[in-house]
Amino acid sequence: METESFYGVELSDKDPLAQFEVDETDKEVTVQQLIIKQISLGAEAKSGEFNVVQAEVKINEKETLKIPVAVLKAGETRVLRPNLEFPSDSVTFKLTQGSGPVYICGKNVVSEIMNEEWNNDDDIDDDDDDDDEPPPPQQNGKNIKKK
Repeated sequence: METESFYGVELSDKDPLAQFEVDETDKEVTVQQLIIKQISLGAEAKSGEFNVVQAEVKINEKETLKIPVAVLKAGETRVLRPNLEFPSDSVTFKLTQGSGPVYICGKNVVSEIMNEEWNNDDDIDDDDDDDDEPPPPQQNGKNIKKK
């Protein structure tokens, strides 16, 4: 089963970091993919100021990759539609230059890992769909948990 949920964060000089976390326990039962569809500069951004957004992902246990994914400037470039995909791992977004605000939005796609025992379609019970809830949306990298 696959579910999609909205992902959105705001970066500014007051809060320049946002982290999308995939829990280690979730990696055992699901495959998650973060897809960034739009990065936009807020209307109150300073004119002429460059705003640079960097993404940081883990390559392996010892190495991380840091790369700019957006350079925005009021009066020139206010919106980018990058269609970036971050498969099955955590990513940190950082406003490395400028004061923002910069808005990042996209979707989180979660797919359950099929167990080998479930390969036979006769074994799957479709009546239990009411118990499956999509993960809560994230705000600035923090899950909002239902009480």
